[in-house]
Amino acid sequence: MKRRWILIILFIGLSLVSLMVGVSNVTIKGLISLDKAMWFLIGASRLPRTITIILTAIGLSISGLILQTITNNKFVSPDVVGVTDSAKLGLIIGILMFGSFSIQFRLFFAFMFAVIGSIGFIFILRRIKFKNDVYVPLVGLMFGAVIQAVVTFIAYQFNLTQVADTIGIGSFTTKIQGQYELLYVIVIPIVIGFIYMVQFNIIGLGEDFSKNLGINYKKVMAIGLVIVSLITAAIFVVVGNIPFVGLVVPNLVSLYYGDNTKKTSFDVALFGSVFVLASDILSRVIIYPYEMPVSVTMGITGSIIFLFLIYRRSRYAK
Repeated sequence: MKRRWILIILFIGLSLVSLMVGVSNVTIKGLISLDKAMWFLIGASRLPRTITIILTAIGLSISGLILQTITNNKFVSPDVVGVTDSAKLGLIIGILMFGSFSIQFRLFFAFMFAVIGSIGFIFILRRIKFKNDVYVPLVGLMFGAVIQAVVTFIAYQFNLTQVADTIGIGSFTTKIQGQYELLYVIVIPIVIGFIYMVQFNIIGLGEDFSKNLGINYKKVMAIGLVIVSLITAAIFVVVGNIPFVGLVVPNLVSLYYGDNTKKTSFDVALFGSVFVLASDILSRVIIYPYEMPVSVTMGITGSIIFLFLIYRRSRYAK
């Protein structure tokens, strides 16, 4: 409980810092004196950006937790096993078929292909038995690389290389009023994910075990994959690819709280928010007054943590 309160304090503190930090100065004194320019900046830019960061962090963290739970593997997440790449393929095909189309329609295409990608990975996972959990993300990365190769092939064939290169660059920079509201669509699947967390934990133990406890394995698996796919697709369409959040956050929380997903899911969401808020603030100040894409910051810190987790697992396996 003490650790949770520390996370809550960090979450509140970093959220306030996120509202203040940027090229344009926002001060407590100016807000108290009701400076119109500062309050307009908060309402039009800083608050939408902070809300986007929090929703993205919670969505990716919970998606990673769900995927790791239903596959019973600590080294998987939507961006590792090809779900994000599948969403990108959906966007490219949608653009190829319809040209410029609404963001809602983009979400539909990204979501449909993300579902297909997640089902494809689960199919591969059930057909191949791995003695070491570390091999699973490697297969996922290979699966994602194949999908990315298809994206590249389509882009070259139909002169969409510039579009393909710009799709999915994760950044919160442009998330202002009117540019982020679609992300609220992930609130409902996140809530459903919390509700089903115990059942996800059960099906992660196997189909036979689930049937013995009266759990419909295929139904719960489908619900989990749809939740992960919808959240991943919406975040990819609105924000872009934010790597490693769904992979490292649930693992870091489990180091301190154990593997009881029902009890740790709130802490996973909270820690994920703290992690992404801190990374975004770092991205804003590291080359101030310019800004580094948060995907770069997350890529560096996430890969270091991922290597630590692999090292830790291999050390304890000996």
